[in-house]
Amino acid sequence: MDRRTKAVVGGVGIAVLLAILATTTMGAAAEFVTPTDLEEDDDYQNELVKLEGQVTDLEEGPPIAFAVDDGNYTKAVTYDGEMPETMSEGRIVVAEGHFDGETLVADDLTVRAHEGEHPDDHPGGVDADAHDESHFEGDSDYDNGDYDKDDY
Repeated sequence: MDRRTKAVVGGVGIAVLLAILATTTMGAAAEFVTPTDLEEDDDYQNELVKLEGQVTDLEEGPPIAFAVDDGNYTKAVTYDGEMPETMSEGRIVVAEGHFDGETLVADDLTVRAHEGEHPDDHPGGVDADAHDESHFEGDSDYDNGDYDKDDY
């Protein structure tokens, strides 16, 4: 094979691989939806979706069962994993999974943080005042800003 033939074969091979990759990843992307979207559009049945809304009717499992509400409609969700520490009634969640027409069976669950929220604002959070602050008051030259970069 001469150089030109090798280049053409290599280029075609790369193009085929890119086409396969694009086709498989496009179908795997989950679309963000609300309970209203699921209620009003049957196209989401048996599809991978990311359902976003406010947690209501939380029942610790296993499996964890709760409802997601968007102010118009409510959809049931089940999740067989570990409940996130910050999950509680009223929090905004994103549950990714397959919608069977009635319930979203979630494979992944994320709790959204509120703007300006601090870890000690919710259950399971860290109380910054309770930590030993000695590591902030170091006596090293570096901590005081008095150091020579050649020493490090």
